[in-house]
Amino acid sequence: MLFLTIFKIFFARIIDVSLGTFRTILTVKGKIAIPTIIAFFEVLIWFYVAMEALSVNESKIIIAVSYSLGYATGNLIGSIISKRFINSLNEVKIYHPTKKLINILGKYKYSYYIISKNVITIYVRNSAIYKIINLVNKYSKKSILYIGEAKENNNLQYKNNML
Repeated sequence: MLFLTIFKIFFARIIDVSLGTFRTILTVKGKIAIPTIIAFFEVLIWFYVAMEALSVNESKIIIAVSYSLGYATGNLIGSIISKRFINSLNEVKIYHPTKKLINILGKYKYSYYIISKNVITIYVRNSAIYKIINLVNKYSKKSILYIGEAKENNNLQYKNNML
């Protein structure tokens, strides 16, 4: 019976915390409806787990460890889920790009903006960042990269394969 309780607490905490991590990231990204629904189920699961954990009379330390391991694992899984399902828009600034790199970016149909003689900016989704990094490493090794999350603007029309 104790093993079943430990098992339930551990896996319920993984689900609860994974949902919480995913919900938090969606909220930070400005989403409203989906995080609200997720929050309901997150708290419902948490309440069930808390009641289950508090109802056990023996081996409190094992319950605490199970609860804590579930929390830590849920945090990891929630981060992985968020990374996989939230495809953010990113700004990539390339300082001191070579002409070869600029030509290659055009060949691959990446839209870029020339900010100055020494700086270009590209807006890409998470899934394209490593492609850009690999191109820079191959064709412009001395370039410096800045990668940051860009705010979405639904009024802008993005072209080519920026997205």
